[in-house]
Amino acid sequence: MIRTIGIYGGFFNPFHLGHLHVIQSSLQHLRLQKLIALPTFHNPLKENINSLNPYDQIKQLRSEINLPRVKVSDFEFRHQTRCTSDVLKKIQTRCPLNRFYLIVGLDQLGQLHRWVDYQWIIRNISICVIYRPRYDEHIENTHIHKEFPHLFMSDLNKFINHSTPCLHILNLPGVDLSSSELRDS
Repeated sequence: MIRTIGIYGGFFNPFHLGHLHVIQSSLQHLRLQKLIALPTFHNPLKENINSLNPYDQIKQLRSEINLPRVKVSDFEFRHQTRCTSDVLKKIQTRCPLNRFYLIVGLDQLGQLHRWVDYQWIIRNISICVIYRPRYDEHIENTHIHKEFPHLFMSDLNKFINHSTPCLHILNLPGVDLSSSELRDS
């Protein structure tokens, strides 16, 4: 089955050009029909840093991400999920995960082994990792690369046409911005 939908989650607090770069790059290079931006309800690895109430955040994101193939979804807030694996398991009850890509930034590759049920996530959905400056020094030394080297595909076309599970690092010029750095400045 060909994957046509991307799932891109995060706090997006604040939304910035780096997020927009990820969205536009994913739509173009993965040949997506749709990208779903999922503002995070809860992240077990971070403090809840959303200053807006959930529905104001959704409304604001929808105005900032005004692209025809992008949907900003309140799915995580409606279902009050606690982690990515919860989100994916809920989606899986409605449709197979092999229709989707999970889209993450390169900074998350180094933390993926800390995610709840990370092995289940890796085995059940194809993951596209978007390049980010400052995070590429030790890709081969990440826990995930060591544990699942056979799932990494360097060729984008092979990744797109390969069955789930697989991982690919979309190595494009990145945008060197961080929401946490913007909040701290």
